[in-house]
Amino acid sequence: MDDNGIGWFRAIVAGVVVLVVGLGLSVIGSNEIITRVTSVSRDNAAYLASTFFVVCVVVVAWLLRRLQKRGLI
Repeated sequence: MDDNGIGWFRAIVAGVVVLVVGLGLSVIGSNEIITRVTSVSRDNAAYLASTFFVVCVVVVAWLLRRLQKRGLI
């Protein structure tokens, strides 16, 4: 194994962790917004949940890029 790569095991573990955390946060968070925010109309709750989902995906992508740039993943 060369010193330039992170190795298959670490790459697989990092990928699984990112998928679980990123998808869990975005999907479960959006679902919680839809089901628990009752002070706004259904359409506005859907817009809020969609915005939350997109922001979560963008933040996870940005964090992945930062970690990759530093050689941690």
